[in-house]
Amino acid sequence: MFVCLVLSNLSIGQSQSWIPDSEGLLQTFQLPYTNQAAPYAFNIKFKTNGPFGKDYIYGHWLDSDSLFRCVGTRVGGKWVSLPFHVNSSSWTGDIIQYGDTIYVGGYFDGVIRDKDSISIPSSCLLKVFGDSVWTSPDYFGFIFDFATDGDSLLVYTSGYLDSNFFTRSHVLKPGKSAIWQNPYTIPHPTDSTSYFGAQRRVEFWKGDIITINNISSGHFGGLARWDGQQWHGYGDGVRGGFSSTFDLAFYRDELYMSGSFTKAESPLNPGEFIARWDGAKWNEVGGGLQTGVRHLFVYDDLLYCHAVQSGYGDANIPYLAAWDGHQWCGTVMHNVGGDPPRSFGFVNDTLWVMFSYLITTINGDPVSYLNYFDGDYVNGPSAICSTLGLGEEENQLEGQRIAIYPNPSSGILNISLPEETNSTKVRLYSLSGQLVYEQQLSKPQTQVKLPQSLNGLYLLMVESVGQVLTEKVLVE
Repeated sequence: MFVCLVLSNLSIGQSQSWIPDSEGLLQTFQLPYTNQAAPYAFNIKFKTNGPFGKDYIYGHWLDSDSLFRCVGTRVGGKWVSLPFHVNSSSWTGDIIQYGDTIYVGGYFDGVIRDKDSISIPSSCLLKVFGDSVWTSPDYFGFIFDFATDGDSLLVYTSGYLDSNFFTRSHVLKPGKSAIWQNPYTIPHPTDSTSYFGAQRRVEFWKGDIITINNISSGHFGGLARWDGQQWHGYGDGVRGGFSSTFDLAFYRDELYMSGSFTKAESPLNPGEFIARWDGAKWNEVGGGLQTGVRHLFVYDDLLYCHAVQSGYGDANIPYLAAWDGHQWCGTVMHNVGGDPPRSFGFVNDTLWVMFSYLITTINGDPVSYLNYFDGDYVNGPSAICSTLGLGEEENQLEGQRIAIYPNPSSGILNISLPEETNSTKVRLYSLSGQLVYEQQLSKPQTQVKLPQSLNGLYLLMVESVGQVLTEKVLVE
């Protein structure tokens, strides 16, 4: 008698797939899109390490009892909502802990407490403590984002706090007579030719207020910083009619920005859809991306990036990848049909994805509104990664191997190249991104004589032997 044992490296529990799990939520409904403020049929975002250290979902959905809910968490293998329900026009912009209370911002109508079925007034700000729920008497317009710094609470809104002034952000200082204050002036005092304001995203960082700013272009476009006295930009900002900033995140004590900006639209833009601010200048991240970035979030010492489609550096990873400071990694979602992923996040140390409609499949398998990944998304057997350190060598070569001098210049520029080449191209741009001069250098030419009509500060771009150097030059 012979016994044959076959060993396989495919162990149980390593299927590396997305598993539907909407327990506690109604799984078969469609909510009509009725107006601009209404959410998708199913609209959920994730808040990792939210109020009281718990992980939350927030947005708009129907629970298993067909009640409209706005905030919930996962308990005992099912989704459990906070103790109130609302009507179908309500939605949630953000949640945060302030003191011993959960603040829920957005727009809430038809609010009913679960414990006693009592209706409470409509509001853009709800407060929850235990099973008690009440509304704030202050009216802001819709609330989109919260941030805290010590005992100060910052809120981004859609409009008025009162009839005396218009502002989109307010800071609450606690105390017995706590009042909301306008934290900064609009427009920027030295940039009064264009309107300046926050764009649905605000953060405290190192004592300053950081906001997305897609109204004003130039140095204050993309992101801006308020130090308590005035606004400051980051580098050359974000430029171009189609360039916008969608999100920001703080990773390893550096500022990351994502959006739709590209160097093809303006050489002054900080990168390809994502960039990193090191305290002095913008840097490319991992070779850039191929499509715009919706959302950034940090978890377990990794920066996760949710893109519109695919392409992280030289790795074709659709929708979501993680950056570890050197490369992009993630597990490919093949053949996603119907609605693309709307949001990703971690709840109870597990990666989740949300779809708006139940017409989506992954690898041919049906998925629900909410689905979790049952393996290691970043390091599992099905994960792929971009080239290690992609973009780092190029950035190093830019600073060490190509040089331009003198600067300032009287109109003659010398270019030091790593080796002789016949393919050196020189372009000069105005600070608004307009090409004003272009020249192809021929071997062994390394000197450029600019037209006498050029005078002022320009952006010089030199392309040679696979390297690109971009530097500001002053022509006197």
